[in-house]
Amino acid sequence: MYGEEEKEMKNTDVALVILIAAVSVAISYFLGNAILGDPNDRVTTVDYMETISDTVEEPDVESFNPYTLNPTVEVYVGDCGAMEVWDSAAKKCRPIISEEDEDTAPTSANSEE
Repeated sequence: MYGEEEKEMKNTDVALVILIAAVSVAISYFLGNAILGDPNDRVTTVDYMETISDTVEEPDVESFNPYTLNPTVEVYVGDCGAMEVWDSAAKKCRPIISEEDEDTAPTSANSEE
């Protein structure tokens, strides 16, 4: 069915495809080096981290307010009144701010005196 001419033509087609692939790889290589440049010529500066200190500084009072609600305290909804939390050790509700801290606790702008 296929003659010698068709078989020879297929061999030349394969050779032509291989030649085109080789030429395009070479062009891509040289064009890539021309655009990107040599990676050995690139210089980068690296910033080093400072050593970590083992001292702990006191937190800023504005950032860490000691009179805010503590989310780790167990609160039983319905058992305690407003501004009270459940004291597991005493098995009863206690005010969030103790009476000793009331005079030093910050007051809200809407509170009436």
